[in-house]
Amino acid sequence: VSDYERLLALGAISERLATVGNLKFDLVVSDGVKARGAAFRETAGSARPVWIAASTHEGEELAVLKAHAQILRRFPDALLLIVPRHPERFKPVTAACRAYGFDTRTRSEDADANPACQCFVADSMGELLDFYAAADVAFVGGSLVAVGGHNLLEPAALGKPVIVGPQTFNFAEVTENLINAGAVLRIGDGDALGPEVLRLLSRDVERRSMGAAAFAVMECERGAVARTMALIERVMPA
Repeated sequence: VSDYERLLALGAISERLATVGNLKFDLVVSDGVKARGAAFRETAGSARPVWIAASTHEGEELAVLKAHAQILRRFPDALLLIVPRHPERFKPVTAACRAYGFDTRTRSEDADANPACQCFVADSMGELLDFYAAADVAFVGGSLVAVGGHNLLEPAALGKPVIVGPQTFNFAEVTENLINAGAVLRIGDGDALGPEVLRLLSRDVERRSMGAAAFAVMECERGAVARTMALIERVMPA
């Protein structure tokens, strides 16, 4: 059921409602984001495969770390960027990475990854887009647990192939549109994460195709901000 239909059911007058689209599609990625991502990648080792687990929650990191162990068996130089959703979980996640045996660095302690680093914990705020820009494949968290998923449009705007779990009710329509476009892969559980990331890291053409599909969806759906402003100006001309 759409928000439009919910508002009608609550008694809104149809003539006073308009569907303008999703404002999140109007995200514009600056050249600075791409430059910072490229600089991070250069310091970490530009030729190595890099994947990101973004906005992860308790109950997801273990699946992510198991997946990375599988990936390292095929790509020994692979780098995992892990970005916990909540700041209070930065230290526990860092400890878990080190307990798992990974050479781990953090944003707060080390600033950047180096070529020996296997796992980099982005324990900072406001830099997620930069880390998406540095990655080849993105897993968006909150989707392996009953949180409902997080914003897929940030990696999509950067032309990144995206993997999500089964729980994406917070972004249900966006997720389905991206899946139907071939931009997003949905996995059934955490055990499938490693094999899917491995497959994408092994297939350059498929990664580029998914990334291009994601960017195409973003371009097609843009314009909600302008449509919203036009409606506001019509109602409030002063």
